[in-house]
Amino acid sequence: MKKTLSVTVYNESGVLTRVSTVFSSRGFNLESIAVGPTENLGISRIIIVLSGNNQTIEQITKQLNKLIQVREVK
Repeated sequence: MKKTLSVTVYNESGVLTRVSTVFSSRGFNLESIAVGPTENLGISRIIIVLSGNNQTIEQITKQLNKLIQVREVK
């Protein structure tokens, strides 16, 4: 089952690397990832498409929320 996550982050150097490391260190595969600025200065949005069941998505969401640079995960 494919799911889409919208991750709002502070626009800092290395934030994309930190987010992608959460996936690779746990062996999860990304289908697609895209990053773009928001209307707020200093804030970016990362859209991630991945395959997995609800338990996998919940675990990834918890791990992403632990990152300091992450503001919100939907």
